[in-house]
Amino acid sequence: MMTDQALSLDATQETRIVVLDMRVSRLKERNDDLEDRVRQLEKRVFQAGAISAAILAILGLLAQISKAYL
Repeated sequence: MMTDQALSLDATQETRIVVLDMRVSRLKERNDDLEDRVRQLEKRVFQAGAISAAILAILGLLAQISKAYL
């Protein structure tokens, strides 16, 4: 037979388990949100790199063209 103290301890443990489970769920949601934000930032960095490369290529081409006419 279980005593009232043992039942109380079990209820306390159950409450802590539920609270911790809710915290884990919130942390997982936040982690997913942060991963999405990182992916968006990665896309922007890659886009900026591609634009920079295109601009540098065009400037290099223009420099070569101007040298040909000099």
